Amino acid sequence: MKNRLDIFLRAVLIACCCLSAVAREAIAGDSREAYKSPKTFYRYVNEEGSTVVAQTIPPKYVRAGYEIITLNGEVVKRVAPAPSEADRERVNQEKIKAKEQARADLQLHRSYSNVKDIEAAKERNLLELNNNIKILQVSLQNVKAQLKEQEAHAAATERGGRKTSDEVLTNIKTLRQEEKEVGLQIKQREQELKLAADKYDQDRQRFIEITKPQ
Repeated sequence: MKNRLDIFLRAVLIACCCLSAVAREAIAGDSREAYKSPKTFYRYVNEEGSTVVAQTIPPKYVRAGYEIITLNGEVVKRVAPAPSEADRERVNQEKIKAKEQARADLQLHRSYSNVKDIEAAKERNLLELNNNIKILQVSLQNVKAQLKEQEAHAAATERGGRKTSDEVLTNIKTLRQEEKEVGLQIKQREQELKLAADKYDQDRQRFIEITKPQ
């Protein structure tokens, strides 16, 4: 009888120990889970400039930035304010300029092997433009000479009491228009010459920058 009682008591004791271990493991598991996923809140500034801590954040405050914090105030995540329209436009323009500069740099590499190539190309191009300007200047001198001759003829005719012929008047009108057009062409070529010289100088400087050893 006594042996049976001892066996029963041992069984109860073992069962109690097992239940106690299970209970401790369950409590520890709950504690670990609570540590992994602490309750979080949003912290943001409202329209009045006051700091608000809440379980949700209104959409209108999201763009201004916010923080996600734990119950004890520890910052879990910080979300920066969204850029303004002006900032986004500035960033977009910077990206466009960067792409354009990259294409221009690639073209420089494809067009020239070294700085001397750029200087030689500049010399050839400017020489051609200068020759064009000289040709136009000679043409302008010829037009002016013809115009002077026709105007002198018309003046002599009028001094003689005669009427200037329609042909001479037409020639004068045509030559004056031609003088104006050739003069404009010369100014355009001179502007092209200046722009070309500046462009080659810029290309030379940029080529040096992008090929300089880092």
